[in-house]
Amino acid sequence: MATIKTRADFYKNTEYFCQYNNNPTYKDGQRWNKGDCVIRAFAMAANITWMEAFDLLAKRAREDYDVPNSQFNYPKVLLDYGFKQKSVKVTPGKKRMTVEDFCKAHKKGRYCVSVANHLTAVVDGVCYDQWNPANKCVYTYYEL
Repeated sequence: MATIKTRADFYKNTEYFCQYNNNPTYKDGQRWNKGDCVIRAFAMAANITWMEAFDLLAKRAREDYDVPNSQFNYPKVLLDYGFKQKSVKVTPGKKRMTVEDFCKAHKKGRYCVSVANHLTAVVDGVCYDQWNPANKCVYTYYEL
């Protein structure tokens, strides 16, 4: 399992993580404070642009009087796009699957993976995100 001990470890590429930010305003090395993880993950997993993902999320949000990255909005958009929602089996007495475990178990395919207060993309066994959520527990995921 990835050992994330220092702040720098959150940004270091590994076998199962690639630091990636597809927001058009991102400049390499910039500290990132925008709450656009849903847009970035959806765009990466669906292989569309950040703006295309934003537009799809915003359109549905307008219809439902919500915000694009709402936990009530993005699942509807992912399902409409063709993703299938999957649950993670939790065995009593065992630890939940982490993002790194998920990457190891899903070497092929495109996924949006939900962890606490965050959505990340996994493509062919590699997590693409602004920071490394390797140790975060997976709650639900969407497979394209």
